[in-house]
Amino acid sequence: MGTAQSTTTAPQGSSTPKTALILEGGSFRGQFTAGVLDIFLERGITFDACFGVSAGTLNGLSFKSRQIGRASRINLAFCNDPRYIGARSLFTSGSIVGYDFMFNDIQNVLDPFDNEAFRTNPMRLFATVTNVLFGTAEYLEVSDTPRDLDIVRASTSLPLVTPPVQIGANRYLDGGVADSVPVEHALEEAGYDRAVVVLTQHRAYDKEPYEFMAAARARYSSLPYLLEALSTRNKRYNEQRAHIWSYEEQGKALVLAPETPVEVGHIEHDATKLLDLYIQGRQAAERQLDEIAAFTAGHDLDGSQA
Repeated sequence: MGTAQSTTTAPQGSSTPKTALILEGGSFRGQFTAGVLDIFLERGITFDACFGVSAGTLNGLSFKSRQIGRASRINLAFCNDPRYIGARSLFTSGSIVGYDFMFNDIQNVLDPFDNEAFRTNPMRLFATVTNVLFGTAEYLEVSDTPRDLDIVRASTSLPLVTPPVQIGANRYLDGGVADSVPVEHALEEAGYDRAVVVLTQHRAYDKEPYEFMAAARARYSSLPYLLEALSTRNKRYNEQRAHIWSYEEQGKALVLAPETPVEVGHIEHDATKLLDLYIQGRQAAERQLDEIAAFTAGHDLDGSQA
């Protein structure tokens, strides 16, 4: 079982601005992110740290292990496999996500994860999780696989359809409940100078209130702060996006997002839709490639040195 490590302070001692990569979650909407990250890998674009949320954390794993195509390939190959995600897994294991299949069969056999490449990549990877007792976000470092996979599991454990994950003395659920896009944490608390932010909803998206609050109140009646986080998530998320646009205007963030509303469902069985969203991510990264390369190299968006 992983050990919680939440020290996210940026490394000191270099005059080059420290750049963080921020990856929003969204289950199969992460195909957009997978496309973006594959372009980054193909073009050698690197970061000092990555902060992932839910599916963003899963994408961050394959990005840190430098396995081009792996994140998308897994979704395409197994989107119709009941062992991967869906009602069968929920019925047999109590979790809508088939973690045993994901972290054993896929991770070790069907599409092996490169643990050594992951360990030797100097980029730090942090998984955003929600502490169920306090309803607050924590940012736990995933520094070793498979040792820290419980942290990844916690970051992706959706309320109501997956059980909380015990790590040390605490229990955690999906990081998106408390912090959907941890750009404020990276820039204001962890000490990174700038951030590339990959969103999985288009820029005009406005989150609606959580539709399963009645079920949540019944399930989590002993966890009032978690219930508060669930009930206020949409308001906090919409405010957070306003902060992201402000960082963008200040030159502290570079944002990639789908150009149109995303038609991929939270659970999606149409591989054609998934492939299309992946291609959209690649195209978005390619369109902004020069800008991204300059930004991550420490130049301001006007081309001057930061």
